[in-house]
Amino acid sequence: MDDKTKPILDERAPLKDRMTVYIGVLVVLLTSWVYIVGMGWHMGTLPFSGEMTMDTPMNESMKMDSIDTTKDSSLSTSILTWMPPMSNVWQAQDFFLLFLMWSVMMTAMMTPSILPMLMLFTTLSIRQKQQGQASASTLVLLAGYLTSWILFSLVITFPQYLMHLSGMLNPMMEPTHAYLGSMMLVIAGIYQFTPLKDACLTVCQSPLSFMMNNWKDGNLGAFIIGYKHGFFCVGCCWALMLTLFALGVMNIMWVIILTVVVLLEKLSYKNPLLFRRVTGTLLIFWGIAITV
Repeated sequence: MDDKTKPILDERAPLKDRMTVYIGVLVVLLTSWVYIVGMGWHMGTLPFSGEMTMDTPMNESMKMDSIDTTKDSSLSTSILTWMPPMSNVWQAQDFFLLFLMWSVMMTAMMTPSILPMLMLFTTLSIRQKQQGQASASTLVLLAGYLTSWILFSLVITFPQYLMHLSGMLNPMMEPTHAYLGSMMLVIAGIYQFTPLKDACLTVCQSPLSFMMNNWKDGNLGAFIIGYKHGFFCVGCCWALMLTLFALGVMNIMWVIILTVVVLLEKLSYKNPLLFRRVTGTLLIFWGIAITV
């Protein structure tokens, strides 16, 4: 990217182009959050709706889907009503739906924090188009960014699968022992103080610098930019996502809180170290407290 295409920080893309991005992001967010809220409603983990426990009676269809793991339930199992099997017998469909759940949840949680970069890229792309150069769709960049989180979702699906098989998580996706939750919270807290966290967060907080150093033309270039940026964001936030294993993977209140924390962390330009120290300390003490 040459000097002529360097953005002016106070320049904004035309309203039509900004609205296209806003609408695209809104559609992605609404779709993903409807899925998450739907699963939360099914599992009884919506805030203030009363928590479903292992002793809570389930209707007959839920019992059959959860207990009868020998039948082919591919046609009868709804995406919104899936739950991990009661037994240790998992089918390929269960693994896929667990991966799908993580992918949609990461999309819902991480899309808001990429919005500043999307708007900046839109401005740059419009300027290139005005100069007769190849432009690209901002939504392609978003797709690249979310691809990084989808790959993370695939990676995190494997340990959750193993935790279910070993009995460390119950079918409600909650830890069966306080020590598991404690370990996850402490790991997330310690990671807040590491140089790797600092390096990844610096990249996530500097979309202008990142694009200046990694610019590629065309839609393929936009996808690569988004994917690489998402890779650094995964490096920044992966440990925070482990805290879901401490409080319940489908604990909707905690999912919402984490979404806000991630957004505030990326916006903490003036005091990034202070923000990380506070959140890291809270997570460590919280992890220790739940085992006392």
